[in-house]
Amino acid sequence: MSSDPFVSTTAARGLGADGATTRSGLFGGTSTIEDPQSLKKAGTGALGLAGELHTQSRVAEESLHWPGNDLLGDWELGEAILQAEERWKQQAAALVRTCRDLHEQCTTTADNYTKTETANTETMTAVSKTRSPFG
Repeated sequence: MSSDPFVSTTAARGLGADGATTRSGLFGGTSTIEDPQSLKKAGTGALGLAGELHTQSRVAEESLHWPGNDLLGDWELGEAILQAEERWKQQAAALVRTCRDLHEQCTTTADNYTKTETANTETMTAVSKTRSPFG
């Protein structure tokens, strides 16, 4: 049910305390990571995008700064340009922060997934070597 290429969402149903059918997980399903390396790669891409956005947004800021200052005393246009420059700075900074946060979340999730899967595999391997009282 998810359109995300790195996360598969499926409906999970169970019985609640009252015997009613329940759903769990985000948007009524559970999420499963299909490929942690692809998720990590997406996070790295988001970090690269943050760097590029930071660099390119500075060029736009400089392009607005000088005309705004030149027109400041004589025209209302100068003030409007400087306000646009300030708004641009705020929006660009917010977008860069969002990309960096996305990088952190993607790579942390991929790392946590890999660590958990490794621990689960080790535990199940150890359990399968012991004799079960159930035969």
